[in-house]
Amino acid sequence: MGKKISIQKTSVFLIFLGMMWIGNPVLTKGQDFSVSATPDSTLMVIGGQMNLTLEVAQPPNINIVFPQFTDTITKNIEIVDTKGPDTTQIDQNRILIKKVFRITSFDSGLHYIPPMEFELASAELAGKKKTRSIGLMVANPFENVDPQKGITDIKAPRETPFILAELLRFLPWILGGLVIALLIAAGIWFYIKRKNPLKGLIKEKPKDPPHVVALRELDHIKSEKLWQKGQVKEFYSELTDVLREYLEERYNIPAPEQITSEIMQSLKTVDLPDEKVKDKIQQVLELADLVKFAKMDPLPDENDLSLMNSYFFVNQTKYEEQKSTEQQAKELKEREENQPVEQ
Repeated sequence: MGKKISIQKTSVFLIFLGMMWIGNPVLTKGQDFSVSATPDSTLMVIGGQMNLTLEVAQPPNINIVFPQFTDTITKNIEIVDTKGPDTTQIDQNRILIKKVFRITSFDSGLHYIPPMEFELASAELAGKKKTRSIGLMVANPFENVDPQKGITDIKAPRETPFILAELLRFLPWILGGLVIALLIAAGIWFYIKRKNPLKGLIKEKPKDPPHVVALRELDHIKSEKLWQKGQVKEFYSELTDVLREYLEERYNIPAPEQITSEIMQSLKTVDLPDEKVKDKIQQVLELADLVKFAKMDPLPDENDLSLMNSYFFVNQTKYEEQKSTEQQAKELKEREENQPVEQ
Protein backbone atom coordinates (compact mmCIF):
# COMPACT_ATOMS: atom_id res chain seq x y z
CA MET A 1 0.00 0.00 0.00
CA GLY A 2 2.83 2.41 0.87
CA LYS A 3 4.65 1.52 -2.35
CA LYS A 4 1.52 2.40 -4.36
CA ILE A 5 1.29 5.80 -2.68
CA SER A 6 4.98 6.47 -3.46
CA ILE A 7 4.46 5.72 -7.17
CA GLN A 8 1.48 8.09 -7.27
CA LYS A 9 3.54 10.90 -5.69
CA THR A 10 6.31 10.37 -8.20
CA SER A 11 3.86 10.54 -11.12
CA VAL A 12 2.32 13.76 -9.82
CA PHE A 13 5.78 15.29 -9.45
CA LEU A 14 6.75 14.38 -13.03
CA ILE A 15 3.48 15.79 -14.38
CA PHE A 16 4.12 19.01 -12.44
CA LEU A 17 7.62 19.30 -13.91
CA GLY A 18 6.25 18.74 -17.42
CA MET A 19 3.65 21.45 -16.93
CA MET A 20 6.34 23.81 -15.69
CA TRP A 21 8.47 23.01 -18.78
CA ILE A 22 5.58 23.61 -21.21
CA GLY A 23 4.30 26.70 -19.40
CA ASN A 24 7.68 28.42 -19.36
CA PRO A 25 8.47 29.79 -22.85
CA VAL A 26 11.99 30.72 -21.84
CA LEU A 27 12.80 27.17 -20.89
CA THR A 28 11.15 25.84 -24.05
CA LYS A 29 12.70 28.27 -26.49
CA GLY A 30 15.98 28.61 -24.67
CA GLN A 31 17.37 25.50 -26.30
CA ASP A 32 15.78 26.25 -29.73
CA PHE A 33 18.83 27.72 -31.48
CA SER A 34 21.43 26.35 -33.87
CA VAL A 35 24.97 27.51 -34.64
CA SER A 36 27.43 27.03 -37.50
CA ALA A 37 30.89 28.14 -38.64
CA THR A 38 31.56 27.99 -42.39
CA PRO A 39 34.78 28.99 -44.24
CA ASP A 40 34.73 30.01 -47.89
CA SER A 41 37.00 27.08 -48.61
CA THR A 42 39.08 24.47 -46.82
CA LEU A 43 42.14 25.37 -48.97
CA MET A 44 43.97 28.68 -48.91
CA VAL A 45 47.23 29.91 -50.45
CA ILE A 46 49.74 31.14 -47.93
CA GLY A 47 49.19 34.84 -47.31
CA GLY A 48 45.77 34.67 -48.96
CA GLN A 49 42.49 35.71 -47.36
CA MET A 50 39.01 34.23 -47.01
CA ASN A 51 35.86 34.65 -44.94
CA LEU A 52 34.88 32.56 -41.93
CA THR A 53 31.14 33.04 -41.34
CA LEU A 54 29.54 32.39 -37.94
CA GLU A 55 25.73 32.06 -37.93
CA VAL A 56 23.09 31.61 -35.24
CA ALA A 57 19.45 30.74 -36.00
CA GLN A 58 17.34 31.56 -32.92
CA PRO A 59 14.03 32.94 -31.64
CA PRO A 60 13.98 36.75 -31.52
CA ASN A 61 13.40 36.96 -27.74
CA ILE A 62 16.66 35.38 -26.57
CA ASN A 63 20.24 36.62 -26.60
CA ILE A 64 23.13 34.46 -27.82
CA VAL A 65 26.74 35.40 -27.06
CA PHE A 66 29.17 34.83 -29.96
CA PRO A 67 32.70 33.51 -29.40
CA GLN A 68 35.09 36.35 -28.57
CA PHE A 69 38.38 36.75 -30.48
CA THR A 70 41.06 39.44 -30.50
CA ASP A 71 43.32 39.29 -33.57
CA THR A 72 43.69 35.53 -33.93
CA ILE A 73 41.46 32.48 -34.00
CA THR A 74 44.35 30.09 -33.43
CA LYS A 75 48.10 30.74 -33.30
CA ASN A 76 48.36 30.02 -37.03
CA ILE A 77 45.18 31.77 -38.22
CA GLU A 78 44.95 35.56 -37.96
CA ILE A 79 41.93 37.86 -38.19
CA VAL A 80 42.25 40.65 -40.78
CA ASP A 81 38.81 42.23 -40.44
CA THR A 82 35.45 41.67 -38.74
CA LYS A 83 31.96 42.51 -40.05
CA GLY A 84 28.66 42.26 -38.27
CA PRO A 85 26.73 41.03 -36.59
CA ASP A 86 23.92 41.35 -39.14
CA THR A 87 20.37 40.14 -38.48
CA THR A 88 17.99 38.64 -41.04
CA GLN A 89 14.38 37.57 -40.47
CA ILE A 90 13.89 33.89 -41.32
CA ASP A 91 10.18 33.65 -40.43
CA GLN A 92 7.81 34.97 -37.77
CA ASN A 93 9.45 32.93 -35.00
CA ARG A 94 13.13 32.85 -35.95
CA ILE A 95 15.95 35.20 -36.94
CA LEU A 96 19.43 34.60 -38.37
CA ILE A 97 22.41 36.48 -36.90
CA LYS A 98 25.60 36.46 -38.96
CA LYS A 99 29.14 37.57 -38.14
CA VAL A 100 31.99 37.41 -40.67
CA PHE A 101 35.72 37.16 -39.88
CA ARG A 102 38.27 37.84 -42.65
CA ILE A 103 41.12 35.42 -41.92
CA THR A 104 44.61 34.73 -43.26
CA SER A 105 47.58 32.51 -42.49
CA PHE A 106 51.30 32.74 -43.13
CA ASP A 107 52.14 29.19 -41.99
CA SER A 108 51.71 26.42 -44.52
CA GLY A 109 50.27 23.08 -43.53
CA LEU A 110 47.01 21.66 -42.17
CA HIS A 111 45.57 23.83 -39.39
CA TYR A 112 42.80 22.83 -37.02
CA ILE A 113 40.05 25.27 -36.00
CA PRO A 114 38.47 23.85 -32.83
CA PRO A 115 34.70 23.95 -32.18
CA MET A 116 33.47 27.45 -31.34
CA GLU A 117 31.16 27.84 -28.36
CA PHE A 118 27.99 29.96 -28.37
CA GLU A 119 26.29 30.65 -25.04
CA LEU A 120 22.71 31.52 -24.16
CA ALA A 121 22.79 34.71 -22.07
CA SER A 122 19.87 34.09 -19.69
CA ALA A 123 19.55 34.31 -15.91
CA GLU A 124 16.80 31.70 -15.91
CA LEU A 125 18.51 29.08 -18.04
CA ALA A 126 22.06 28.46 -19.18
CA GLY A 127 22.66 26.82 -22.54
CA LYS A 128 25.69 26.28 -24.76
CA LYS A 129 26.17 24.94 -28.27
CA LYS A 130 29.33 24.37 -30.29
CA THR A 131 30.13 24.35 -34.00
CA ARG A 132 31.87 21.50 -35.71
CA SER A 133 35.64 21.54 -35.96
CA ILE A 134 37.21 22.77 -39.22
CA GLY A 135 40.35 21.69 -41.03
CA LEU A 136 42.09 24.39 -43.10
CA MET A 137 44.92 23.50 -45.49
CA VAL A 138 47.32 26.40 -46.17
CA ALA A 139 49.38 25.67 -49.28
CA ASN A 140 52.70 27.27 -50.29
CA PRO A 141 52.97 27.27 -54.10
CA PHE A 142 56.36 28.94 -54.06
CA GLU A 143 59.76 27.36 -53.97
CA ASN A 144 61.41 26.90 -50.64
CA VAL A 145 63.50 29.91 -49.66
CA ASP A 146 66.83 29.40 -47.98
CA PRO A 147 67.40 32.36 -45.63
CA GLN A 148 71.15 31.54 -45.50
CA LYS A 149 71.55 32.49 -49.17
CA GLY A 150 70.37 36.06 -48.66
CA ILE A 151 68.73 38.24 -51.29
CA THR A 152 69.26 37.19 -54.91
CA ASP A 153 68.73 39.10 -58.17
CA ILE A 154 65.51 38.87 -60.10
CA LYS A 155 65.73 36.33 -62.87
CA ALA A 156 65.88 37.84 -66.35
CA PRO A 157 63.08 37.10 -68.83
CA ARG A 158 63.63 34.00 -70.87
CA GLU A 159 64.07 34.48 -74.61
CA THR A 160 62.12 31.99 -76.67
CA PRO A 161 62.51 31.65 -80.46
CA PHE A 162 59.76 32.98 -82.66
CA ILE A 163 57.94 30.24 -84.54
CA LEU A 164 55.90 31.25 -87.59
CA ALA A 165 53.61 28.25 -87.13
CA GLU A 166 52.28 29.84 -83.94
CA LEU A 167 50.53 32.48 -86.09
CA LEU A 168 48.67 29.93 -88.20
CA ARG A 169 45.81 29.68 -85.72
CA PHE A 170 45.38 33.45 -85.93
CA LEU A 171 45.58 33.56 -89.75
CA PRO A 172 41.77 33.45 -90.36
CA TRP A 173 41.27 36.34 -87.94
CA ILE A 174 44.06 38.38 -89.54
CA LEU A 175 42.73 37.82 -93.06
CA GLY A 176 39.17 38.57 -91.94
CA GLY A 177 40.32 41.83 -90.32
CA LEU A 178 42.15 42.89 -93.48
CA VAL A 179 39.09 42.19 -95.63
CA ILE A 180 36.85 44.19 -93.29
CA ALA A 181 39.36 47.08 -93.27
CA LEU A 182 39.50 47.09 -97.08
CA LEU A 183 35.70 47.08 -97.34
CA ILE A 184 35.44 50.01 -94.91
CA ALA A 185 38.12 51.94 -96.82
CA ALA A 186 36.38 51.25 -100.13
CA GLY A 187 33.05 52.39 -98.71
CA ILE A 188 34.57 55.65 -97.43
CA TRP A 189 36.25 56.31 -100.77
CA PHE A 190 33.06 55.58 -102.67
CA TYR A 191 31.09 57.92 -100.39
CA ILE A 192 33.59 60.78 -100.66
CA LYS A 193 34.72 60.50 -104.27
CA ARG A 194 31.55 59.17 -105.84
CA LYS A 195 28.78 60.38 -103.57
CA ASN A 196 26.58 60.62 -106.63
CA PRO A 197 27.21 57.52 -108.83
CA LEU A 198 25.34 59.04 -111.75
CA LYS A 199 27.21 62.32 -111.60
CA GLY A 200 29.19 61.56 -114.73
CA LEU A 201 26.21 60.20 -116.63
CA ILE A 202 23.61 62.87 -115.87
CA LYS A 203 24.43 66.44 -116.73
CA GLU A 204 23.84 68.70 -113.75
CA LYS A 205 21.34 71.48 -114.23
CA PRO A 206 23.10 74.85 -114.04
CA LYS A 207 22.18 77.07 -111.12
CA ASP A 208 19.75 79.84 -111.98
CA PRO A 209 21.04 83.41 -111.69
CA PRO A 210 19.93 85.31 -108.56
CA HIS A 211 17.53 87.60 -110.45
CA VAL A 212 15.78 84.61 -112.09
CA VAL A 213 15.21 83.02 -108.68
CA ALA A 214 14.01 86.30 -107.17
CA LEU A 215 11.57 87.07 -110.00
CA ARG A 216 10.19 83.54 -109.82
CA GLU A 217 9.57 83.93 -106.08
CA LEU A 218 7.94 87.34 -106.60
CA ASP A 219 5.61 85.81 -109.18
CA HIS A 220 4.67 83.18 -106.61
CA ILE A 221 3.94 85.83 -103.97
CA LYS A 222 1.85 87.75 -106.48
CA SER A 223 -0.21 84.64 -107.28
CA GLU A 224 -0.78 83.85 -103.60
CA LYS A 225 -2.62 87.15 -103.00
CA LEU A 226 -1.81 87.05 -99.30
CA TRP A 227 -2.63 90.65 -98.40
CA GLN A 228 -5.93 90.41 -100.27
CA LYS A 229 -6.79 87.50 -97.92
CA GLY A 230 -5.94 89.56 -94.85
CA GLN A 231 -2.51 87.97 -94.35
CA VAL A 232 -0.59 91.23 -94.57
CA LYS A 233 2.20 90.27 -92.16
CA GLU A 234 2.87 87.02 -94.06
CA PHE A 235 2.90 88.98 -97.35
CA TYR A 236 5.65 91.36 -96.18
CA SER A 237 7.65 88.55 -94.50
CA GLU A 238 7.86 86.60 -97.75
CA LEU A 239 8.54 89.75 -99.75
CA THR A 240 11.49 90.87 -97.60
CA ASP A 241 12.88 87.31 -97.46
CA VAL A 242 13.07 87.25 -101.26
CA LEU A 243 14.84 90.63 -101.37
CA ARG A 244 17.32 89.69 -98.62
CA GLU A 245 18.27 86.41 -100.31
CA TYR A 246 18.65 88.23 -103.65
CA LEU A 247 21.00 90.82 -102.09
CA GLU A 248 23.11 88.03 -100.55
CA GLU A 249 23.45 86.16 -103.87
CA ARG A 250 23.79 89.25 -106.08
CA TYR A 251 26.07 91.49 -103.99
CA ASN A 252 27.40 89.07 -101.33
CA ILE A 253 25.72 91.11 -98.60
CA PRO A 254 24.66 89.13 -95.46
CA ALA A 255 21.21 90.68 -95.72
CA PRO A 256 19.27 87.76 -94.11
CA GLU A 257 21.08 88.50 -90.81
CA GLN A 258 20.87 92.31 -91.07
CA ILE A 259 18.20 94.81 -90.09
CA THR A 260 16.93 97.46 -92.50
CA SER A 261 19.39 100.17 -91.48
CA GLU A 262 22.32 97.78 -91.85
CA ILE A 263 21.14 96.69 -95.29
CA MET A 264 20.87 100.30 -96.47
CA GLN A 265 24.34 100.99 -95.12
CA SER A 266 25.73 97.96 -96.98
CA LEU A 267 24.11 99.11 -100.24
CA LYS A 268 26.28 102.24 -100.11
CA THR A 269 29.29 100.05 -100.88
CA VAL A 270 27.85 98.53 -104.06
CA ASP A 271 27.40 100.05 -107.50
CA LEU A 272 23.66 100.72 -108.01
CA PRO A 273 22.25 102.24 -111.21
CA ASP A 274 20.92 105.34 -109.37
CA GLU A 275 19.47 106.52 -106.07
CA LYS A 276 15.94 105.80 -107.27
CA VAL A 277 16.68 102.09 -107.13
CA LYS A 278 17.88 102.43 -103.56
CA ASP A 279 14.74 104.35 -102.60
CA LYS A 280 12.54 101.54 -103.97
CA ILE A 281 13.97 98.84 -101.74
CA GLN A 282 14.09 101.19 -98.75
CA GLN A 283 10.34 101.78 -99.08
CA VAL A 284 9.64 98.04 -99.05
CA LEU A 285 11.90 97.22 -96.10
CA GLU A 286 10.76 100.12 -93.88
CA LEU A 287 7.05 99.50 -94.53
CA ALA A 288 7.59 95.79 -93.80
CA ASP A 289 9.15 96.69 -90.43
CA LEU A 290 6.11 98.80 -89.54
CA VAL A 291 3.76 95.97 -90.46
CA LYS A 292 5.71 93.24 -88.61
CA PHE A 293 6.72 95.15 -85.48
CA ALA A 294 4.32 98.09 -85.16
CA LYS A 295 1.28 96.12 -86.39
CA MET A 296 0.56 98.76 -89.04
CA ASP A 297 -2.23 98.01 -91.54
CA PRO A 298 -1.16 99.54 -94.90
CA LEU A 299 -3.56 100.65 -97.60
CA PRO A 300 -4.10 98.35 -100.61
CA ASP A 301 -2.23 100.80 -102.85
CA GLU A 302 0.79 100.62 -100.53
CA ASN A 303 0.82 96.82 -100.75
CA ASP A 304 0.73 96.94 -104.56
CA LEU A 305 3.49 99.56 -104.51
CA SER A 306 5.71 97.36 -102.35
CA LEU A 307 5.37 94.47 -104.78
CA MET A 308 6.02 96.73 -107.79
CA ASN A 309 9.11 98.26 -106.14
CA SER A 310 10.46 94.77 -105.44
CA TYR A 311 10.10 93.85 -109.12
CA PHE A 312 11.68 97.17 -110.08
CA PHE A 313 14.72 96.72 -107.79
CA VAL A 314 15.47 93.20 -109.05
CA ASN A 315 15.07 94.11 -112.73
CA GLN A 316 17.24 97.22 -112.39
CA THR A 317 20.07 95.46 -110.54
CA LYS A 318 20.12 92.07 -112.25
CA TYR A 319 23.32 90.85 -113.82
CA GLU A 320 23.27 88.82 -117.02
CA GLU A 321 26.40 87.32 -118.51
CA GLN A 322 27.16 88.28 -122.09
CA LYS A 323 26.70 85.29 -124.34
CA SER A 324 29.36 84.39 -126.87
CA THR A 325 28.66 84.42 -130.61
CA GLU A 326 28.79 80.62 -130.73
CA GLN A 327 26.31 80.31 -127.86
CA GLN A 328 23.93 82.82 -129.50
CA ALA A 329 24.13 80.90 -132.80
CA LYS A 330 23.45 77.64 -130.98
CA GLU A 331 20.38 79.02 -129.22
CA LEU A 332 19.11 80.48 -132.51
CA LYS A 333 19.50 77.10 -134.20
CA GLU A 334 17.65 75.34 -131.36
CA ARG A 335 14.75 77.80 -131.62
CA GLU A 336 14.53 77.25 -135.37
CA GLU A 337 14.51 73.48 -134.91
CA ASN A 338 11.79 73.68 -132.29
CA GLN A 339 9.52 75.84 -134.42
CA PRO A 340 6.53 73.88 -135.84
CA VAL A 341 6.66 73.14 -139.55
CA GLU A 342 3.89 74.88 -141.52
CA GLN A 343 1.73 72.55 -143.65
